[in-house]
Amino acid sequence: MIFTKRQIEIIDASKDLIGEKGVQNLTIKNLAKKMSFTEPALYRHFKDKTQILSGLLLFHRKAIKNGVFKILDSDKNALEKIEAVLKFKFAHIEKNPALVMVIFSETSFQYCSVLSKVVRKILDQRKKKIISLIENGQNEGNIRTDINSQQLATIVLGGIRTTILSWRLSGFESDLKTEGEKLWETLEILFKK
Repeated sequence: MIFTKRQIEIIDASKDLIGEKGVQNLTIKNLAKKMSFTEPALYRHFKDKTQILSGLLLFHRKAIKNGVFKILDSDKNALEKIEAVLKFKFAHIEKNPALVMVIFSETSFQYCSVLSKVVRKILDQRKKKIISLIENGQNEGNIRTDINSQQLATIVLGGIRTTILSWRLSGFESDLKTEGEKLWETLEILFKK
């Protein structure tokens, strides 16, 4: 999806509102007030709050995807790529803490098919990339083959999620970079033969 300059401004303002008081703080009224717009002016760019949240998720998915593809296209081996992907994702989340509020609101999205589909697609794509990297590492001989690649991917994604959730629950006070490095050290031990 290609976003206009104004849509990106709305996505950024939405992210700020969410960061201040959570997803429930994102209303068209609050957003219009924050941006000094009228509510009808916002509706010219997004039809509703659901479309704004979907846009926010898709916009940041694209940013993460672009960064990850640079890593995947590098000359690093699979194990080094997994480490680089983890560091990149933690750095992106640390710069955009409000994303955590949206990502971890997926239980709120269970009754919204549009947002559920977006979140499910993001998670499925993320898992496929990790599985592919693990399988490449197994083929290279850098990652153990006695554990199924899908199970290893589940451990990686679960570790990422738990690390980010702990950071969020600490009020973003803990050091996400350090916790991410500790996670990688543990995963590396698990991956190696």
